[in-house]
Amino acid sequence: MPRLLFATGLAALYFTCATTAAAQPVADHLRCYKVKDPQTKTKYTADLDGLVAEPGCTIKVPAIMACVPTTKTNVHPTPPGGGGTGTPNSFFCYKVKCPKAALPSLAGSDQFGTRSVTLTTAKVLCAPLAAPTTTTTTSTTTTTATIQGSGCMPPATGQTTCWDSSGNAIPCAGTAQDGDVRAGAPLAYVDNGDGTITDVNTALIWEKLSLDGSIHDAGNVYVWDDAFSIHVATLNSTGFAGHNDWRLPNVKELETIVDFQEVHPALSPAFNNNCSPGCGVTMCSCFASGGYWSSTSYVLANNQNYSWYVSFIDGNVHVWPKNMTNWVRAVRSGP
Repeated sequence: MPRLLFATGLAALYFTCATTAAAQPVADHLRCYKVKDPQTKTKYTADLDGLVAEPGCTIKVPAIMACVPTTKTNVHPTPPGGGGTGTPNSFFCYKVKCPKAALPSLAGSDQFGTRSVTLTTAKVLCAPLAAPTTTTTTSTTTTTATIQGSGCMPPATGQTTCWDSSGNAIPCAGTAQDGDVRAGAPLAYVDNGDGTITDVNTALIWEKLSLDGSIHDAGNVYVWDDAFSIHVATLNSTGFAGHNDWRLPNVKELETIVDFQEVHPALSPAFNNNCSPGCGVTMCSCFASGGYWSSTSYVLANNQNYSWYVSFIDGNVHVWPKNMTNWVRAVRSGP
């Protein structure tokens, strides 16, 4: 049976804000400098935590480094994308020495890619600088700010390349194509280490998929009713990742995780990495090459036996009979 294809405009996915602002570079990186600090030499001992508790650490003053927020623009070649954004503080950083401890690997996604790193020993402790004194001027003009994660700044499409009408890749600068403007908040995801992924922009928490034959297995397919009564119900009855409010995403939520720079899958690597036979949901992130059910019914002439779904092969939105099968990825509203 041929699948019905419907292209939905991205504008339909975006939330409306009172004020729309053009995307500007965000000082979401830290640029760190070696410093000559006149502070008197002193040693402090402290119990530090983080990934693991490390009591009896030694902090050596003066500072060896200073880090300040910076933007990153005109980067060549184009990084893979992904990762978080924010507005970091400025820091003075000091040498630190801690007793040996067994440290876990650290999985993360930043604008330079998604990977897992091996930790050895703590070398530097950074202390935030006091914020400067500022004067606030009250105005009678009311402005609604664009705030990432609030629903006011839509996720970007993820597209960073530009093409001419013949399909040839071209430099993006000055084209005003999506890959040039890159409007919206950069796609950013955090692996929570419990079988879930948090979308930094929407605060939605997504189920990861495995390849181990469990309820999370990427190969599981369901008719629409069973997506609710079997897949989602099992996650809630077992308290997956400590929660029982899992649900099927609506079609707009589902399309927010499409990465239009990618194809087959049109997804961030956060949803498609380290997948191998037998891997569990906390150790890998798998993808099935197909369409994923949404909770949204297709309304047509009083015949609602179709539902919308998103194909993560190419990012398109389609409808499909509810008595046919599709894949499922559950979601919950954070935190």
